[in-house]
Amino acid sequence: MQKGLRFIDVINELMGQIAGWLLVPLSFLVVFDVILRYVLNMPTIWVWDVGVQIQAAIIVLGGGYALLHNGHVCVDILIEKLSTRKRAILNTMMYIFLVGSIAILLWRLSISAQYALRLKEHWTSAWAPVVYPLKVLIVVGVGATLLQGIAGWIRNVLIAIRGDEAAQQ
Repeated sequence: MQKGLRFIDVINELMGQIAGWLLVPLSFLVVFDVILRYVLNMPTIWVWDVGVQIQAAIIVLGGGYALLHNGHVCVDILIEKLSTRKRAILNTMMYIFLVGSIAILLWRLSISAQYALRLKEHWTSAWAPVVYPLKVLIVVGVGATLLQGIAGWIRNVLIAIRGDEAAQQ
């Protein structure tokens, strides 16, 4: 089981690294657009659309990575005095809500991505780029986040049962 959990961690670590590197082309696009728009007075019709798609990719690829590294918002003041076992029990219950919510989200996003693939959907903008690859990527990113949520739930169950942090390795 530990091998499977580590595999999920590796997937989300890789996706997080990809998301981080996507900030480089996004930054170049923004600078490029600002120079063209405000210095040369030559606005583009495509940079906004590409920038939004890159931002969406960063967000969905970074979701599982943030979950892996405990980067999401947590109110530590409420749980800091709890023992490791009690904290794991509480986290186990919270992960049930997280995993359930993400599973519903993934189900609905999958339907949307399948529809977009069938139609070869394009964005409704002046440039009208294809949007179905982004919708498929969103499903992949949310799926990886769901897997990371399941892995976190399993780890917390193991900690709650064993009462130690050996399950976090």
